[in-house]
Amino acid sequence: MRLYLALLTLCTIAIAPFPTGLLRIDVPSPPIRHTVLGYDRTAAFGTWAPLSDGCDTRTTAMAHAWQQAGAAVSCHIPYAAWDAAPIRDPYTGEPILPGDVELDHLYPLAAAWDMGAYAWPREKRLAFANDPANLIVTSSAANQAKSDMLPSEWLPPERRARCAYARQLASVAKQYALPLPAPDQRAMRRACAGFQGLASRRFLTPREEYPRVP
Repeated sequence: MRLYLALLTLCTIAIAPFPTGLLRIDVPSPPIRHTVLGYDRTAAFGTWAPLSDGCDTRTTAMAHAWQQAGAAVSCHIPYAAWDAAPIRDPYTGEPILPGDVELDHLYPLAAAWDMGAYAWPREKRLAFANDPANLIVTSSAANQAKSDMLPSEWLPPERRARCAYARQLASVAKQYALPLPAPDQRAMRRACAGFQGLASRRFLTPREEYPRVP
């Protein structure tokens, strides 16, 4: 009986969503997300911005991801010419090569538009779309699967990545005073609760400051 109770306790600890203190969300939580008409990605948020060093946001983010993994690559060299080993996809945990990469907006642009960015000045929307804190180098398949969904509809397939994803999303939302609907906040807190939260893997490491948009 004691062995049974011990096993039951361990199983409960492993799956129960007890609070861990890993996630605090200091943004408003409207009940749902309402679609705001008139969204156009390029018209609203522009394209990848040219930076002061001659690269653009996309190539800089890609180069940084591979540099963090120890590869000698540069945003000034076309990624097709990189002699680089695969890196770990932060969303799936699978290996990815430069030719299979897309840049994901952690807080999706379309969702940001619906949650208030439609009223921002164009300069703020451009800064948001090119902010490295809101950019994740991931596989084309993962980026397209995520699309413009928030956490109540999509979480990273790798369970150990979910709390890091939720915490970084909360940080971006707070920085730009963007609300997160109540269902999404619940999903984010669950991702950081219990053993799943304690065993989470930090995949979003602090980045050096990118060159500024001229």
